[in-house]
Amino acid sequence: MLRARLLTLVLVALAPLLSGCTGGEPTVALLVADGSDPSSRAVDVELFTQRVEATCDQCRVVTYDAEGDAATQKSQARQAEATSADVIVVVPVDPDDLATLTGRDVPVVALGTMVPGSDRFVGLAGGTLPDVSGSDLDTARDLVLGEEDTMTYVPTGPMSEQSADVAVGLLADTPVDGGEEVDGVTSWLFEDQELTVDSLTSVLVAQGVLTLDDLCSGDTAKACARLGLK
Repeated sequence: MLRARLLTLVLVALAPLLSGCTGGEPTVALLVADGSDPSSRAVDVELFTQRVEATCDQCRVVTYDAEGDAATQKSQARQAEATSADVIVVVPVDPDDLATLTGRDVPVVALGTMVPGSDRFVGLAGGTLPDVSGSDLDTARDLVLGEEDTMTYVPTGPMSEQSADVAVGLLADTPVDGGEEVDGVTSWLFEDQELTVDSLTSVLVAQGVLTLDDLCSGDTAKACARLGLK
């Protein structure tokens, strides 16, 4: 297994310190189902990339966007393998279509939805991502305006960082703590949450998903003031 040289620093979500290792320029291929879809909750590409680069000083992340097309994603997976990707992290368009994603020498981390034959999985305890209609911010503002009663919050940031840690762990051939076996695949499972207007700030603002300025600007300013949010 190709070893990446890792920075010596303590990570919040990575229990043991990853040990140093050496190598060339290890590549993590991130296959995104549809980067233009604001309702996607599986991955934050920027957070994922930052996490990989913070924990592996020679690693690079190459992102492929399937734009919602399963055939395109399958082609991108083969392209990633052909251009020497060392680990593939995939948010699948069609999980079953990726059952033979790559050759056996390239480990695959499924993110959001389990891919048959994947080596690792990061997702929700419920198994699949909920069907949502807009971004966290848009839905939270709808709650403030009274246009929605509840919203489903998926911890996209922590899931993105966890999948980055798993990818780097595979590069370094270093076990990552916290996983559990699910159908024979080592998995890291997170919980989604049903939020109301009363729990928006204690969850979304407290966890840095959005700010009060984001939530309470423009059309929502008066509603926020009435609710005591700003």
